Amino acid sequence: MKKSRKKIILIAAALLAALAAGAYGYTRSGAIPADTVAAARGAVAETVEETGVVTSRRVSVVLAKGNYDILSVLCETGDAVEAGATLMITDIAAADSDVKSLEAQAAGLEAQLAQARQNASRLWTLYESGAVSRNECDTAETLEKELSAQLAALRHTIRGVRENAPENRVEAPRAGVVTELFVSEGDTAVMGAPLVEISDMGELYIRAGLLADDAAKVRVGDAVILTDLPGVDARVTKIFPKVREEMSELGIAQKRVDVEISADEQEGFVLGGDAELEIVIDERNGVITVPRKAVFSLNGEDFVYAVHEGRAALRRVELGLKGKDLYEIRANLEEGERVIVSPDGAIEDGSRVDAE
Repeated sequence: MKKSRKKIILIAAALLAALAAGAYGYTRSGAIPADTVAAARGAVAETVEETGVVTSRRVSVVLAKGNYDILSVLCETGDAVEAGATLMITDIAAADSDVKSLEAQAAGLEAQLAQARQNASRLWTLYESGAVSRNECDTAETLEKELSAQLAALRHTIRGVRENAPENRVEAPRAGVVTELFVSEGDTAVMGAPLVEISDMGELYIRAGLLADDAAKVRVGDAVILTDLPGVDARVTKIFPKVREEMSELGIAQKRVDVEISADEQEGFVLGGDAELEIVIDERNGVITVPRKAVFSLNGEDFVYAVHEGRAALRRVELGLKGKDLYEIRANLEEGERVIVSPDGAIEDGSRVDAE
């Protein structure tokens, strides 16, 4: 037991001695480890980042033209269909019932109108003999005109319903791909409700809502980098003229402007899918650049720590374009000079650094 304790004490003493020696070495040199990189000439692109949604320019939603039951659905989501193809078989008995109900109302109005006309004619005859007043005749005549107007309006409605009366099948209005079904076999469709969506998969584009301040910097023709599809040539093809307001995920009202982005290649596009993108609003080549993490602000001005003769030198710089990873340096830093990347709080002007 005593030998084990003695061994533990000796090991602890050795560790303390090693730590002390390391601390002594660090204090002796006074150098702070630092990651550095050389300022180099290159390209800087200032971008606006956003997430867009892949959309089709040609989307048709087929609506129910009446109230009817869906007897069968002859297509599935993802099916390619031709214009005029039968998509669904319906039971139009309910629609026929609607027409018959309107015709019954018209028959009732016709009977009321005939009676009103007969009454008005009788009152005018009595008025000429002095048996009734003029006011009674005018009232009867007004009722006749009101009933006549109601009947004319109802007949117009009946003509419209007949002209738009549904057939017992639903057809595709255009060629495309079935991208959504809103009803299933056995469902009851209500007039005006959506039945099926058909999209042209050859006319896809990306629609993105930019913050109004960012949208003001964007121009039609600006290049777009698709983060998930590198190498695909994409550009802004349309900027919508109206600002819209939407709520952010944090519940903050934001003013946004929609832009349309088109690509030469659509391979990899998924309708309704998200697209991470960067719109290039300015770009410069052959300028002096440093990593974004090498630049920091003090009292409203921009600085870097340049390394000169093994020491950190606080250097105020003039920035140009600010890219995602690189910043342009316009003044006070020469090509080839090394700067400290992500300087920590231990480094200050004049600190000795151990550049890596």
